[in-house]
Amino acid sequence: MESAELLKRIRDELVKKVQVPDSEWKTARQWGIVWGLGLAQTNKMLMQGMESGLMEMQRFRVSTPTRGAYPIPHYRCVSSTNPSHPSKSK
Repeated sequence: MESAELLKRIRDELVKKVQVPDSEWKTARQWGIVWGLGLAQTNKMLMQGMESGLMEMQRFRVSTPTRGAYPIPHYRCVSSTNPSHPSKSK
């Protein structure tokens, strides 16, 4: 098998593994739009939110126009209604 053909087959396999996050997951750019902040300030707020336990991050393999399916960080608010992440209050 030719190397170019092998690379194409690998990329085709990655495209098949695309994940679609729930509506509560947003990228940093999407949070920036919601909050009315620039990307740098949004990233700072997201990092502080994760450090304090208010936000969580998960990478979803999303199809992109230039890179195929690529893992992109998505963030969501950790709430008391989310059973997989109980509140940290004692």
